[in-house]
Amino acid sequence: MPKKKNWLHDLGEILVAFVAAFVFYQLLAFATGTPMPIVSVVSQSMYHSSPSPYASFDQWWNEKSSFYISSGISKQEFKAFPNPNGMSRGDLLLVIKEKPRVGDIVIFQTTTAPYTIVHRVLRINTDGTLETKGDANSGQNSYEHSIPEEKIVGKVIFAVPLLGYPRLALHAVGI
Repeated sequence: MPKKKNWLHDLGEILVAFVAAFVFYQLLAFATGTPMPIVSVVSQSMYHSSPSPYASFDQWWNEKSSFYISSGISKQEFKAFPNPNGMSRGDLLLVIKEKPRVGDIVIFQTTTAPYTIVHRVLRINTDGTLETKGDANSGQNSYEHSIPEEKIVGKVIFAVPLLGYPRLALHAVGI
């Protein structure tokens, strides 16, 4: 009998842990104003690698600067942006629903991709739409032009390296 009782007790604790995690996530979503308060970086579109993973900001800027300069963003302005050294696959992001500014990193949804995108705001158009780009991308893709405000899930306020890998593992197996 003790083994059965231990098994049921363990199962109960696991269920309580899942319920507590769900409740915490819902409270966090309410507090941040976004349905996705925690996001994992899935791609390398925000990764600064030039020519090695240990490259400096200056090396990355020398490789990617022409696009930003043509968009009216200087090296000093870019260095003042949040997360000027980019983000890596597996970073865990804390997101809030707040009006983004140029340089902020936002999470948005598109009609052309079944997932959310993590990119930097390059311009805010007069109609309120956003022009965005992944730091590592060589130029803008079609889904990055004129993102309407209703597609913006939120902006990144904090990034923790590597803590997003458990979420990526769950995503990889379809959970």
